[in-house]
Amino acid sequence: MAYYDKTNDVRMQAKAHYYWGCVYRDMNRQAEAIREFLIAAPLTEKAKEKRQLGLIYNNIGFIYNIQDFNEKADSIYKLMEVIAQEVKDTTLWSEALSKQGSIALTKGEEYFPIAERKLSDAFGAVDSVGNNGLKANISASLSNLYSRMDEGEKALYYAKLNLSLRRDTARAYRAFLLLGDAYYKLGQYDSATFYLNKSLLSKDYGRKAGAYMRLADIAMIQGNAALSVELERNSSAYKDSLYKFRRSVVVNEIIEAETDAQAMLQKLYYKGRLNTYIYGFILITIIIVAIVLFLYRRYQRKNDLLQRDKQELEKINQNLNQHYVSLQTNIEQKNLEIEGLRKELASHQIDEEQRENLQAELDEMILKRRTLAKEAFLHSPLYTKMQAIIKDYQDRDQSDEEISDQEWQEFVVGMDIQWNNVITDLCAKYQLSKEELHLVCLSLAGFPFSHLEYLLHLSRKTLYRKKNVLLKRMGVEQNCGFEEILQRK
Repeated sequence: MAYYDKTNDVRMQAKAHYYWGCVYRDMNRQAEAIREFLIAAPLTEKAKEKRQLGLIYNNIGFIYNIQDFNEKADSIYKLMEVIAQEVKDTTLWSEALSKQGSIALTKGEEYFPIAERKLSDAFGAVDSVGNNGLKANISASLSNLYSRMDEGEKALYYAKLNLSLRRDTARAYRAFLLLGDAYYKLGQYDSATFYLNKSLLSKDYGRKAGAYMRLADIAMIQGNAALSVELERNSSAYKDSLYKFRRSVVVNEIIEAETDAQAMLQKLYYKGRLNTYIYGFILITIIIVAIVLFLYRRYQRKNDLLQRDKQELEKINQNLNQHYVSLQTNIEQKNLEIEGLRKELASHQIDEEQRENLQAELDEMILKRRTLAKEAFLHSPLYTKMQAIIKDYQDRDQSDEEISDQEWQEFVVGMDIQWNNVITDLCAKYQLSKEELHLVCLSLAGFPFSHLEYLLHLSRKTLYRKKNVLLKRMGVEQNCGFEEILQRK
């Protein structure tokens, strides 16, 4: 155990203290045993060995229980119950329930229903797995419970079952005491006296005190007052001896063992932390050196990388500007071609077939111009600015960028070209306000309606209201889109 305490192997530390506690328990050195179990419990929990933790809690609860630390024992058995359910261990679960039931039994008559429920659940569960030893213990507790509830028949049934399940029926002194008590409650005093006398062979002061008390009651009932007084004195003597023994153990050993366990855990904790700090310091030092070297090398290359990025960014911007200028040139060329086709269509010197061909060519030219105008807008500085404004509002609910009147005018002109000058007609026909005109153009440009409030500085509710008013003025349905309206023109 000392070897594993010097290592960082928590799992083996936990096992070493647990098994050492079991050795002390088997030697009936309960204080040393509980000290080792109390050390093993948090180590086992840290190692995530749940079933072993359940066994440790079972041992701690047992020692607390026999030393009359019933509240502590009950808390431990509740933890044990939870673990037993997690690992699906029926035997462990049954024992946790039965111990809780036995502790509830000691609290008085108002806790009898709780004790009965827990003991019955434990009996039913252990009956399915065939653990006769545990089943006998639960039967004993049920017999004791029903005896105190004055249900003699049930008490006798479980007392007999308890004895029948014991391997050594010749020295089953607790079973004899329970049988004697059950027969006493049923008024069968000869049988009660027989079994109570057999239980007196036990070396346990508690059993002797209980047996003598029942024998004293029987003697009094049978009219032998002198014998009753003598037996009651014997019972009192054993009670005093039991109290002194338990008090000595509690004060001088169990509490001291708890203190020793806490001190040992603190020692192991700080020792582990010290090792962790040492390893951490070494690791941090290595990391710092590595970071310094990395930053130094990074600093050496920083200027080159920044210069390269700057050149690449300038090249990209130059290419974008050239592409934008090229698109604008193409749009102007398409405008000239469209104007020429319109003039040719207006001429009276062409026949109907030529007119149809020219009209088809004109429609195709208008479509190409619209595509070019849309692409030009998506590559324009204004579009980039609009996207930046939207992102700013989404990230921090404000933006330092602002669209100028000149930019709005350029945007409207571009959208008018894209839609073959229909927006101009729409504006003149319905007397659109500046906000309404911008609302129409942004919608046609494909911006989500939720983004328009960032560009127009109007609430979404106001935008919906303006849109619905405008659609009503145009005489169309309120769920109709502006693109659909323009396509009808």
